[in-house]
Amino acid sequence: MNMEITEIWDKTLVSIKNSINSPVGYNVHIKASVPVSLINSVFTISVPTSINKNIIEFRYRDLIEASLEKVTGDKLSIKIVVNDEDEGEKEENKKTDVFNNSEISLYAVNPRYTFENFVVGSSNSVAYEAAKRSAESPGQLDNPLFIYGNSGLGKTHLLHAVGNKIKENYPDANIICVPCERFTNEFIVAIREKTTDKFRSKYRSADVLLVDDVQFLEHKEAVQEEFFHTFNELFSLGKQIVMTSDRRPTELKTLTTRMKSRFGQGFTIDISLPNYETRIAILQNKALAHNVNIDEDILGYIADNIRSSIRELEGALLNLISMSEIKDCEITMDFTKKTLESVISNNDAKISVPSIIKKVALYYNISEKDITGKIKTKEIALPRQVAMYLCRKLLNMNDTSISKHFEKDRTTVKHNIEKIETEINVNESLNSDVTYIMRDLEEM
Repeated sequence: MNMEITEIWDKTLVSIKNSINSPVGYNVHIKASVPVSLINSVFTISVPTSINKNIIEFRYRDLIEASLEKVTGDKLSIKIVVNDEDEGEKEENKKTDVFNNSEISLYAVNPRYTFENFVVGSSNSVAYEAAKRSAESPGQLDNPLFIYGNSGLGKTHLLHAVGNKIKENYPDANIICVPCERFTNEFIVAIREKTTDKFRSKYRSADVLLVDDVQFLEHKEAVQEEFFHTFNELFSLGKQIVMTSDRRPTELKTLTTRMKSRFGQGFTIDISLPNYETRIAILQNKALAHNVNIDEDILGYIADNIRSSIRELEGALLNLISMSEIKDCEITMDFTKKTLESVISNNDAKISVPSIIKKVALYYNISEKDITGKIKTKEIALPRQVAMYLCRKLLNMNDTSISKHFEKDRTTVKHNIEKIETEINVNESLNSDVTYIMRDLEEM
């Protein structure tokens, strides 16, 4: 069924492109959609953001439904969901057999996410190369591959890119790509409906298993046990396993020791915040994909003010393009500042150098002046080093920029950060302290 709806949607896109008056509207909103299912004359498509959904509902629903009818010969209505997630559909899935063929597309990789359109920078280059190796030699190199990092930095993109590349090289491979939350919900349904044999058969017959957000296994002992045996079965058969998480395996505190050991027995790599140059490259790439020319100064303004995640960065750009289309006006600097005013003001309220210094000082029960001052005692030096490390980790600042805030030369800053980076991997207590401060900052 998945191949059928893909073919229908590809032909529908051609029909829409030939009929639409707005190339920007097509590239930004419609082309970004992917087919999800065709059930009872309802054709469901998934879009990246709620902005896409609202614009399609408001402007392009009739055109899409007319094009679908032209392609299929049937009168179909469209349903639009954001990233395959819709509360009504979730409830419906709970009531139906989770192994129904009409829902098989829920486990397919997203064709939007490829290695070719992933922007590589210093913050993600190692993860990118590891993912490519896993895709080119599945089951042989970097297996299992565990990618971790904060939300919105590209983990899911790499996960799906692995699946797409393997699918390209091995068309007959059985690839299952699933959020951990869906794996959990399915297992609960399987227990309730006494279909655990089908559940196990489905997952343990995979040639490639891609699992997003495995931190959802925490506090779920029965699901952990099931996933553990599925993992072992596939690993022993040389099948490729790729997982993502918001934390490294050792930081998933309520996971069993053997689960952490399994997760860490392959290659574990993090993705950090992209630096300024990478953020600019991401914006350029996204604008190019939408066939929109935007002045470099405007891209620089966005990159300067939005640092917390790639998702927010791309969302801001999409918001800007959409508003220019709705208001039928050019994207100028004044228009950009006005359109993104609320986004950037909210972003400014998040993590910053002063907020890092404040949180570290509070945690270690010292003053903020101690952290930025001249005192060199161990009680002060360690928090100061942690604060510098967090400026690099959370804000992706370079040594020179950090040195200005701490009144230290860049060589000292470099040495202090390297010291924490080394110590954090062998000192469980320090690792726990830094993790706590980071989470506290991210929840601001």
